[in-house]
Amino acid sequence: MRPEDFEALTPAEFIYAWLGWSEQEQIRQQQMWERERWAVWVLTSIQLDRKERRAMTEMFPLPWETEATETPEPLTMQERRERIKRILNASKHDEKQ
Repeated sequence: MRPEDFEALTPAEFIYAWLGWSEQEQIRQQQMWERERWAVWVLTSIQLDRKERRAMTEMFPLPWETEATETPEPLTMQERRERIKRILNASKHDEKQ
């Protein structure tokens, strides 16, 4: 991108360009990790008996593979009220000091 084009970007256009770059960089990083995991898995697997070998994703899981299963459950109304009370009590305690 030329400096003139960069300077002509609106804030919204800049954010969209940055989000696109960020996503592309994340994909590139994930691909690098996938290649490295594959190489390590191959070198590890050739040293193991067939019965002891496991799938690559099982031996060397990566963080983005388990992301979908770890979604937190939404808070109940009672849990929300308790959280708000704790926050308000903490802020009152801070004001006294």
